[in-house]
Amino acid sequence: MRLRSTPGLREQTLLLCLMIAAAQMTWGSIVPVLPLYLERYGLAVGALGPILAAFAVGRALVNTPAGLALRWLQPRRYLWAVAACLVVVTALTGLATTTTSIMAMRFIAGVFGGAVVTIAFSVLVTAAPADRRGATVAMSMMAMTGAVAAGALLGAVVVELFGLRASFVAAAGPLVIVLVWEALRPAARFWDAYRPPAPQPHVQASGSAPPEPAGPADPVGSRRRLLGALCGVSFATFFVRFAGEQGLVPVMAYDGADMRPLTLSAAIAVGTVASLALAPVLGRVVDRGVRRPVLVLSGVAAAAGVAALPLLAEAWLFSLALVVYFAATTSLNVVPSVIAGERWGPAESGAVIGLTRTVGDIGAAAGPLVIFWVVEQTSWLAACLLMAGLLVGTVLHLARVAPRDVVREVREHAEPRDH
Repeated sequence: MRLRSTPGLREQTLLLCLMIAAAQMTWGSIVPVLPLYLERYGLAVGALGPILAAFAVGRALVNTPAGLALRWLQPRRYLWAVAACLVVVTALTGLATTTTSIMAMRFIAGVFGGAVVTIAFSVLVTAAPADRRGATVAMSMMAMTGAVAAGALLGAVVVELFGLRASFVAAAGPLVIVLVWEALRPAARFWDAYRPPAPQPHVQASGSAPPEPAGPADPVGSRRRLLGALCGVSFATFFVRFAGEQGLVPVMAYDGADMRPLTLSAAIAVGTVASLALAPVLGRVVDRGVRRPVLVLSGVAAAAGVAALPLLAEAWLFSLALVVYFAATTSLNVVPSVIAGERWGPAESGAVIGLTRTVGDIGAAAGPLVIFWVVEQTSWLAACLLMAGLLVGTVLHLARVAPRDVVREVREHAEPRDH
């Protein structure tokens, strides 16, 4: 049957990107819902910080083990198992009515959600053709950002029409759809290409073993510094995402800019559209080796968007700052992921990506606690300036240690593997 014909590389790439996006939607959908959910059951808004932190702790604990397990587990079955668990936990979260039970459910969702993203992203980035890795990563990042916006819009619409509990069931729906798609038309090229150290010589020739360091330009110490810088950017972006984007931003939007869940979600959606418009250009630019300008400009723009939010009482100005922030952070996330995919092959990529995501989720766990404490002690402005400074500092450090000619070096080693 035509339905079961082998899908092309483009469709398989899109499928894995949507798998990541659908997992992201399971928590993106409840971003505009959680403050209202706490209010509905008479729980303090201050509990939002620990609840968000519980989810991030679950992800932080699982990312590195989930990446390491790719050395031994068959990735497709592994991904299916954790994705199915994420669907169940997400749908059942709407039954929780106490702070403790919500925190427990969000922690479990963090474990399974972190595993889904780590597995799918490791396979996607590592098994992508070398000359299209930048475009592939750009597509995955756009899918992730799009998932946050689409999830927030989905959650807002469902909560307005069907109530709070229904929003949790709806949040799991997109992941179910993608799993059905993958069952009918599997991403076989990626599953076959991702083979951490295997005995067959031809498998290693396709990209299983990581390339040797490229001489003096890539000494061990340089790789360690690069890994540290990648972890720093991951920490900062996750810190701001969970503390600001998913925590403080809804509070400031509702209380400071007089916005509603639907208008906030619309602003996020516009920012996502701007990001999607940049995706094709960004992928081509990064594949040609332009890294530092993208890093620096994205970091500065994201920091400016965050710092401006508490100063904007008009809904349209607040929305404009959010658009700048979302477009910039999507661009900012592409370059670190491309560098990781190029410098570390399947034998190491799961562990490296898992480590950077673990460090990021430590930032995600610490972020809500730190930022809401800063807000209580000082102001929204101080909290936003802290997030902006963290973004700029880590981005400038990565721009300083990132090699200028990484694409040319890696292509010389990787091109024969991909053909």
